[in-house]
Amino acid sequence: MDARSKMLALELTPMSCLHNLKLWLSPPRMTDPDFGKLIFMHIDKHPERSYWECEWTFPATGRVVGIALRGGESGPNPDVRQFYLALPPRYDSILKACRPRLEQVFRDWRNQQLPQDIFTAVKLMSFGVEDPQERPIRWDVGFETKDDDWLGITIPFVGDSAMEPVVDT
Repeated sequence: MDARSKMLALELTPMSCLHNLKLWLSPPRMTDPDFGKLIFMHIDKHPERSYWECEWTFPATGRVVGIALRGGESGPNPDVRQFYLALPPRYDSILKACRPRLEQVFRDWRNQQLPQDIFTAVKLMSFGVEDPQERPIRWDVGFETKDDDWLGITIPFVGDSAMEPVVDT
């Protein structure tokens, strides 16, 4: 690195630090036409992992779910938007794939059967995806139990296949 490059690097570093501090102290917010109010979560050491988080009124249920949309300061990445917007029409098939895994959790953790209407026992909490370009795509659906004996249940998916549930107590 020549002397001029070193000087430029030194000049930019404090600006970058100030910008990162501003992102941390006062994260950007926006209102998205599809997802509603978003707040930017900047990952200083890995900006490519930065994301927008929101509580999305999921069109298939009218209920709020948490989602994180990878993207930069200008907004969520188009492929992530497309992934989430494709979920509502697939909702019934997603629930059908989740049911055996939820039944497994209720058997193993509660020693009981999952009710026919699963939403008397659990509520849909979230959807997640890391990289919608990955093939097969890896994503997840989050639920939590409604009673006092709380369980958080994440069902990972590889493509359209539900994998072993992850349970949090």
